[in-house]
Amino acid sequence: MNNAWIGNLLHSRARIDNTKEVLIDLDANQGYTYGMLDERANRLADLLRNKYHVAKGDRVAMVSRNRIEMVDAFYATAKVGAILVPYNARLSANELTRLIEKETPKVLFFEDLFESHIKLIEQTGIVEHLVILKNNEDPSEYPDYDSETKDRSTAMITCPELELEDIHLIIHTGGTTGLPKGGLVSHRNLLFNSFNEICTWGLSHDDSTLLLLPMFHTGGWNLLTLPLLHVGGTLYINRQFDPQTTLEMVHQKKINLLFGAATIFRMMVEQPEFSETDFSEVKWVMAGAAPTPINIMEQFWDKGVKFVLGYGMTEAGPNNLSPAVHFLDMDMVKDKYASVGRPMYMTMVKLVDEADQVITEPHVPGEILWSGPQIFSGYWDNEAETDEVMLDGWVRSGDMATFDEDGFFYIVGRKKNMFISGGENVFPPEIESALYEIEAIRECCVFGVPDDKWGEVGKAVISLKPGQTITQEEIKSQLGSKLSRYKIPKYYQLVEDIPKNNVGKIVVSEVIKRYGDTKEQADR
Repeated sequence: MNNAWIGNLLHSRARIDNTKEVLIDLDANQGYTYGMLDERANRLADLLRNKYHVAKGDRVAMVSRNRIEMVDAFYATAKVGAILVPYNARLSANELTRLIEKETPKVLFFEDLFESHIKLIEQTGIVEHLVILKNNEDPSEYPDYDSETKDRSTAMITCPELELEDIHLIIHTGGTTGLPKGGLVSHRNLLFNSFNEICTWGLSHDDSTLLLLPMFHTGGWNLLTLPLLHVGGTLYINRQFDPQTTLEMVHQKKINLLFGAATIFRMMVEQPEFSETDFSEVKWVMAGAAPTPINIMEQFWDKGVKFVLGYGMTEAGPNNLSPAVHFLDMDMVKDKYASVGRPMYMTMVKLVDEADQVITEPHVPGEILWSGPQIFSGYWDNEAETDEVMLDGWVRSGDMATFDEDGFFYIVGRKKNMFISGGENVFPPEIESALYEIEAIRECCVFGVPDDKWGEVGKAVISLKPGQTITQEEIKSQLGSKLSRYKIPKYYQLVEDIPKNNVGKIVVSEVIKRYGDTKEQADR
């Protein structure tokens, strides 16, 4: 089938409606219609094909915060059949260099904030073209994006041999060796992910959001960004998340949908402006990437906002589980607050036991497996890891879950993070949920540590809210009414801050690396 797939969508949507500004860059104070976005993408596509000689399957990389140029690159690479590789801007120069040596991009666009990293990358000689995205008029030794694209042709560019299964993105996800794995995201994957959201959440041209996640993350593209651009909604972007700006946009621009990580919403409710912000137009707020404390959810509920949880993973979508929020009343939202919802429109899911037998009874923990047209295509140059995660067309999640009688799913923990204490399986998220009900606790992470008597016992690493104090005995006492005795952690360590990744998700492996012994910190 001859179609430009993702690369053709701006042009196709402009034929339907080209009067509305659908993307607004808050830093530049500039709005763009579909036609304007398509022209920008065509200019960049012309540069890639006719000056840099980028061909189908070549990699084009970016090291940048959220900017309009990221959107240009997304559609321009699709037009020429290239693969866009958005690198995590928080990686060290050494980590970036190692990934670039593995994925060999032909062109690298980078924001000037990261120019020092580029010096090391340049020494490898792998990247043929380095182009800077400037935030000021300071001179640079590198050609700058605006000058390079300014006079390029706006004529339509396509790749006739492009197929639906061709890869369009490499999105990086966790790796067992410490170096992220490159998840292969096809045109098919991207289209069906958007279809999943549009159908499950009932998205329309009246909806709007401020992008809260980075565009080097799967959520930055697939959670609201592309679906809203498909249906004609309104997308606001800025280069760096700011809780005050987010509250202002909700209040002034009447943004009606928000998706982010728990840390983002914690930062919002901690702002003094939160109490005065008008949330009356907000349809729902959804958190993913990590469990969200109920005390944060309650502050949104008190404003009449439906705050719910969702679940996804790069390899399987990431649109996998979420409530169809518009069909739930507030009582149901509160009743199912710990659930990550039901399978989304096109998503296939099953739970399996240790023998890979399908679990059919409610409340029985099993590993989640995913299938459907939204799943990824494997890992870049990593057949062993691909084979490990794929099982007969199903993606292994490594996450353990249960479902209830209504078909709502509950994440109970990582299969590898589960520990066994006295012969009983213990899942840390259950303990963390109980800890979050304690008023003084801001964040927590629970994992198993060795114990001579029980084999393993729990250790809780905890940070407190500003100005709060609590003793270990007080924590244990409050947990006693919520958890079985064997689930209550034996060890506790109070820290200033718990290690998190770029989207605010607590990194359990890093927590264990730093605090994974049986030493305790004095009460405070």
